[in-house]
Amino acid sequence: MDQLHPVIKHTFLDTLLRPKRIVFIVNPKAGTNLQKHISSSVEKHLDHRSFTYGIWHTEKAGHAAELARKAQAEGYDIVVAVGGDGSINEVASALLHSDTVLGMIPAGSGNGLAMYLGYGRDIDKAIRKLNTATVKTIDCGRLNGRTFVNLAGIGFDGFVAKQMKGSNWRGFFPYFLKSVKAGLTFTPRICTIETETQTITKKCFVITVANGPMYGYSFQIAPDARLDDGLFSVVIFKDVPRWQYFAAIPSSLKGKIYDAGFVEHFSAKRVKIASDSQNFVHIDGESIELEGDLEFEMVPMALKILVPS
Repeated sequence: MDQLHPVIKHTFLDTLLRPKRIVFIVNPKAGTNLQKHISSSVEKHLDHRSFTYGIWHTEKAGHAAELARKAQAEGYDIVVAVGGDGSINEVASALLHSDTVLGMIPAGSGNGLAMYLGYGRDIDKAIRKLNTATVKTIDCGRLNGRTFVNLAGIGFDGFVAKQMKGSNWRGFFPYFLKSVKAGLTFTPRICTIETETQTITKKCFVITVANGPMYGYSFQIAPDARLDDGLFSVVIFKDVPRWQYFAAIPSSLKGKIYDAGFVEHFSAKRVKIASDSQNFVHIDGESIELEGDLEFEMVPMALKILVPS
């Protein structure tokens, strides 16, 4: 059951110190199912001298964004997305250009952004990290008007996201197996990539437009990407024999993917991609349907987030 009002543990301290108001927006269907004990974890590990809290659960697609707007309207200082990359995307999209701060508790399959920021995969530890986290303002991206915080792109990774969509079998091994199968069946597309400084046309296996550096499971697709530099890192995997992609996995884990001979990368503020056939597109790991050209736009200093100390 949702706790619809802030839980105040110390009434005297609440009056004297005016602790921050924090609400946890929980996706009960997130990939790892670790979030089912979120109430007891918050009760045990949140610093109740510093925070009064609420816990709200989502009930449908898009509900996280609705609840985030509700929290903002009710004056909550911090909204914590408890779920995967898709949940973080929803909440973040509702908080752009506001003073309400986004926090995150990783409970999805990949958790690329949360892992990069240092939240880890343990929910109890992630809650304790919220107690001492600091506020940082970061950039976001837009793809045809839709917000993304970490990564968006077209090609193989979008194809895998489509295969995973709606699957109840989540986690590293299902994702890995789907990726292997997709890697053997996905056909690279001829794409034209246009930025403010250049135009490139070639057959591409992956085109990633990165605000942050990594997918889940520590796969670094854009190791030079920074969340606050006002630039995308654009990463292109050219069409080569499939074994080369799989052979480069260790390099990706070490942040050395740019050393692979099939990778091109550059920085840009705006990117337009036109493909000669069906687009397989993802935003923060979630498969989406888009027709026509893809237009990426950088939105500088758009979102306040909590970063573990």
